[in-house]
Amino acid sequence: MIVLQKKDVKYVVTYNDRAFIKKIVFQNGIVLDIFPDVQEILYMQRQTSSRFTEAGGMLLGYENACTGNFTVSGATEPQTTDIRSHVSLVLSKQHQELLKGLESPYGYIGTWHTHPSKIPVPSFVDLRDWKKSIIKNSNSSSALVFIIAGTEAFRVWLCDSAKGILVEGNER
Repeated sequence: MIVLQKKDVKYVVTYNDRAFIKKIVFQNGIVLDIFPDVQEILYMQRQTSSRFTEAGGMLLGYENACTGNFTVSGATEPQTTDIRSHVSLVLSKQHQELLKGLESPYGYIGTWHTHPSKIPVPSFVDLRDWKKSIIKNSNSSSALVFIIAGTEAFRVWLCDSAKGILVEGNER
């Protein structure tokens, strides 16, 4: 079971200063760096019109074994084989294929997707999918990162693989 901590608190990460690494601090003290290329993908894929379908992909990076902090250095972009609608997304196997070319220490560390709202809120389906990801990848890292990109800001969560505790990050 995934437990959402402090669900009444909303921390948002702005799209400002996308040319710089963003530092996200979680309530458990872990720090996450999000590289500019990833921020640009989130910004460019926003659902700013009712014509735009949900977009998403995998987050690529690594966990620092010494500090326990995370770095998101890349992300897969939407693929033509993804199944997309205004409110749903199924990633195709092409995303997995893109992971095969990564060299250590880089690997899968989570997922991202868009919502058509200004400030996104995880849905029941999001929480269910995150739980499946945690179970499937329980041996890959101590936690997984989940990002939902809204039209005006994005939100970031870290889910402890062992405890299933979901904590939200705040831009430093």
